[in-house]
Amino acid sequence: MMNALKISDSAPDADMASAPHARPLTARQAALKPRLTAANINEKSFLATDYLNHFNEVVMLLEMVPDMLDMLEDCADWTPKTYQKHFADSGFADKALAIEAYENAPEPSRTLFDDLTQRLNTLILDAVADITALVDDREALSYRLEAYLSDMRALLSALNGVIHGNTHMDEDLNHMSSTISEKDPSTDTTEAASQADIDALFD
Repeated sequence: MMNALKISDSAPDADMASAPHARPLTARQAALKPRLTAANINEKSFLATDYLNHFNEVVMLLEMVPDMLDMLEDCADWTPKTYQKHFADSGFADKALAIEAYENAPEPSRTLFDDLTQRLNTLILDAVADITALVDDREALSYRLEAYLSDMRALLSALNGVIHGNTHMDEDLNHMSSTISEKDPSTDTTEAASQADIDALFD
């Protein structure tokens, strides 16, 4: 079973820079910060939820696969995209600011975000390859796919928490990227994350 991770769904009023053990803002971070909120970029993490759309799209397609196998072709076309590339290709109004803010994102947000993103990229690619091999066994495909989707949703929830600047609220979050899912869903689907595990992310 996936280890429960605690990410508060509300950030404290104090700035991240004033939180215990937080690093003071650099001169560039201090200059960028006043511009972030109006651009839909979190002023604590310097990250934007728009990036999650890149993952939400393929998750939505994967959810349709059990009933529409031809959706696998669209899933197979999905490829990882860096934060900078996503915004450069997007219609996001302040894309240049989003990219610069990410490149100046404070710790621990940036490291946690990058690590979780890499895990999600790997999970999606593994899922597509695995379920493609099961197209002749719809029952096995559906069962295996739901295990993958459970972990994807949990990773997306964790990423959303990091984007909203809540990582500094629980010491366990320093180890979040290494404990979120140690199992390999391509070989073991019996321990798929339940909805309770996902909800526990925000207890």
